[in-house]
Amino acid sequence: MDSENRVVLNVGGIRHETYKATLKKIPATRLSRLTEALGNYDPVLNEYFFDRHPGVFAQVLNYYRTGKLHYPTDVCGPLFEEELSFWGLDSNQVEPCCWMTYTQVSVRIN
Repeated sequence: MDSENRVVLNVGGIRHETYKATLKKIPATRLSRLTEALGNYDPVLNEYFFDRHPGVFAQVLNYYRTGKLHYPTDVCGPLFEEELSFWGLDSNQVEPCCWMTYTQVSVRIN
């Protein structure tokens, strides 16, 4: 059944639904290692809850889906880095089209 292959991720109150196989595309990351034994899994709602920035997570999930990591311009560089670190992703994977903006914002703030 298709629903057995899907997973619901509630990030900061925003629900995202994707395929388990999508989350396995980037190994050794927090999302690639999800199990129902984790403390953030809610069996009643059948979802994982993460109290993280939902706007950044939209870009994180898009990275799993497309293989391209884009920088959201509505957040500061250090917040983006902190979120990437939480999810187990490398900021060096930011796409060339976003790299200049991302590094300028990060340098200006630091």
